[in-house]
Amino acid sequence: MKRACVMIVATLMLAACDAREAEKTNTVAAETNSTPSVGAAAPIPATDLLVKRETAELDFLWRAPPELAEAPPMLSALRAQALASAEEMQAGAVEDMKLRPADAPKISHFFVQDWTVAADTPALLNVRADISMYTGGAHPNHGFAVKYWEKIERREISFSDLFIDWTAAEKLLTPAYCTALDAERVSRRGAIENDMFDDCPPIGDQPVALVSWPGQDISGFRILLGPYVAGPYAEGDFQIEVPMTDAVRALVKPQYLKAK
Repeated sequence: MKRACVMIVATLMLAACDAREAEKTNTVAAETNSTPSVGAAAPIPATDLLVKRETAELDFLWRAPPELAEAPPMLSALRAQALASAEEMQAGAVEDMKLRPADAPKISHFFVQDWTVAADTPALLNVRADISMYTGGAHPNHGFAVKYWEKIERREISFSDLFIDWTAAEKLLTPAYCTALDAERVSRRGAIENDMFDDCPPIGDQPVALVSWPGQDISGFRILLGPYVAGPYAEGDFQIEVPMTDAVRALVKPQYLKAK
């Protein structure tokens, strides 16, 4: 059952992150029709920032911040995926209820994906999603997703695109990240033993959000690890913060560092 829960979380997070090709097509079409200047995003209806479904079988909530008005293709793709997920999860919840024994409790499924702004600079918008769900297994589950929007070029980019040389940046970030992760593991477990949750998941495979305070430059990186990624379910998630060193700063493309 745990394995099934992990697969569901991974599938939904990948679905939230794998619409890049469609978004590129939408971006080209949008630029063909109009070329709004950076920071001149048109107002969007508040309803476009919310998908909410409440039925006897499922409570579904998807929220997006108004800053995503600056990234219409991204907002459109994320909202479309949310609508599709709501339909799929409703069908799954109904089927789960049918399969339960008549005397078993009919526990409603739920899904929450809450997108918030991690960093907002003149050239870059970084949003992260906290995802919680229950799909009929032994317990609820949790996960993360991250998106980056390049405002000048009006396209989605990846975390590695923030760097002049990603290979060099990864070599600098990995030791600090793995050391901080192990320190957090020790604080929760008392010691690190040789088991399936003792390795350091590659930073390039994880959702990474920027650390930024309003009006200040980017100050670091937050690696987001859901249950079962770096530890057993009982340990919850890990949010490992790695500071921006001078060596790493030299590898970040300058336009992404500046605050508004």
